[in-house]
Amino acid sequence: MIIGLFTSVLRSGGIQRVSRHIGTVLQTLAHDRDDECQLLSLNDPVGDHSFQTNDLKLTIRGFDRHKGKFAWAALKLAHNNDLVYVAHPNLAPIGLFLKFLRPNTRYVVAAHGTDVWEPLGLLRRWGLQSATALTAPSNFTARTMVKTQRLEAARVSVLPWAIEPHLLRRNGNAQRRPASLPNGRILLTVGRMDPAEREKGIDEVMRALPAVLQESPDTYYLIVGEGDDVTRLQRLAAELDVKEHVVFIGHTSEEELAGYYDACDVFVMPSRQEGFGLVFLEAMAAGKPVIGGDHGGTPDVVLDGVNGFLVQYGDIKTLTMRLSRLLSDGELCRQMGEAGRQRVHQHFTFETFRKRLTQILDQNGLLDGSPSEFQAGRDHSI
Repeated sequence: MIIGLFTSVLRSGGIQRVSRHIGTVLQTLAHDRDDECQLLSLNDPVGDHSFQTNDLKLTIRGFDRHKGKFAWAALKLAHNNDLVYVAHPNLAPIGLFLKFLRPNTRYVVAAHGTDVWEPLGLLRRWGLQSATALTAPSNFTARTMVKTQRLEAARVSVLPWAIEPHLLRRNGNAQRRPASLPNGRILLTVGRMDPAEREKGIDEVMRALPAVLQESPDTYYLIVGEGDDVTRLQRLAAELDVKEHVVFIGHTSEEELAGYYDACDVFVMPSRQEGFGLVFLEAMAAGKPVIGGDHGGTPDVVLDGVNGFLVQYGDIKTLTMRLSRLLSDGELCRQMGEAGRQRVHQHFTFETFRKRLTQILDQNGLLDGSPSEFQAGRDHSI
């Protein structure tokens, strides 16, 4: 049996999206091997939920945050030699528990970013250390988790996230521009506005905006997302005297979000909190140049001077220069946008993700009980 243990799958967010991709790969592997596949989600509503993803129908059983029932369900399903995919470090103790009761249980733990950048508690760290294999979405996160969680580097593999397939089947076009947008040039950020995530760089873009407006007075900064930090950011916009040029969009549907990507001139999020940065891929798929922070997993996605620019968090002067340059040079925007689109198609499709995850499982002997001719961790980049 192949068992997938997730924190959440049905909700929106980067971790939820990659969890759906993982579930799809696990279900496909089970089908190809005539194995059974069971997908369990701790935080989704109680009961079985079916949904379509990547042209495959998946069913996942939710437990509405009942940790005991979730762990008990995993225990009842697991047997010796089963493959258990633990899709978040917070669930690693369950893998450890299963291995203690079923010594031959093999489990993988997926890390995502800041969840492993700082030392975890003893039980979670032990759960990581006892895993057969671990994955991280970027080189930075892989290196950092090896150091902070005291892991063997050979068991950690880089598994870059993938863009949703339907976003690759479209091209940006002016007809998708939301009717409510102001006329002018558009800067866009997509992300949660939470007090715990203030280093995403929204403050920095606002602080750069007064100087940007001096050269490009018809520029507007759109922020898509929700969170408890919206009120503070609105006050900051007023303090900087740019509130007429800052638009808080709030939550949007996927179709509406695609329209914002298509309408923007530059996607900007100079964050130092990104374990990967899925929103950069979405903007790149729409053919837009991107500006990200030269931190975390972002440099794995954004190649400085190729498909966008990287800036140090807090370097308002450089951020201002990069924004002004892109807003004043349409040909550079077009070139970088096309380079980004090609990069997504070459490196960040679901098919690439599927092949890479399957390869990682194979290299670690998780598909047939013994390692293939590849050695575990041989081709990961740490």
